Amino acid sequence: MIKLIVLDVDGTLTDKIRKISLDAIENIRKAISNNIVVSLVSGNVIPVMFGLKTYIGINGPVFGENGGIMLNDSKITPFFDKTLPEQFLNEISKTTSAREMFTNKWRETSVAFTMDEEDIKTVLKKASESGLYIVDSKFAWHIMNKGQNKAFAVEHLKKLYGINNSDILVIGDSDNDLNMFELDVHKASPSNASQNIKNLSEYVSKYPYGSEIVDIFEYYNVI
Repeated sequence: MIKLIVLDVDGTLTDKIRKISLDAIENIRKAISNNIVVSLVSGNVIPVMFGLKTYIGINGPVFGENGGIMLNDSKITPFFDKTLPEQFLNEISKTTSAREMFTNKWRETSVAFTMDEEDIKTVLKKASESGLYIVDSKFAWHIMNKGQNKAFAVEHLKKLYGINNSDILVIGDSDNDLNMFELDVHKASPSNASQNIKNLSEYVSKYPYGSEIVDIFEYYNVI
């Protein structure tokens, strides 16, 4: 029986230009009315997550920066520090096309950036040598600390609510969701998901970009 649903945002609840699906919002609210705890875990920043939590009516904690920081009720808890990711971005910006995202002014545990395709291999190699973790959310590249990922957020929620893996459903679409899809929980994805995510999914909806939420929720009997 599903007791907790953990949702990615961009590409899972939204379309390619980040317009959120109204059907997704409606069905999230239906799940909440059925006493399901719903949490959001995104690469975005806490101010954005606060807005989503408030206006959608999310009843669980929300996480920003790919699990690096949590908003629970009115308390913000950072689990990591952005010192090393910030230093790394400053260094690679001198020799590559890497350029920081303006949202970094609100980040506390990681940094986000864009770069040209020809620099990807070089930057990923340097990050690995520095003991840092870089993922592509399809909207930006994120530099994070070792152990900072969405699986960290799911494990924190599991302990917070005292539930089992079989009680948890995760839904995501891109490779920055991979860590939580590697957990022994229920996992589902929209049709626009990356092949890596689809390969790990228990259920792949035929619908994309938020339209899959009702289909997945019905499949798992949460609405």
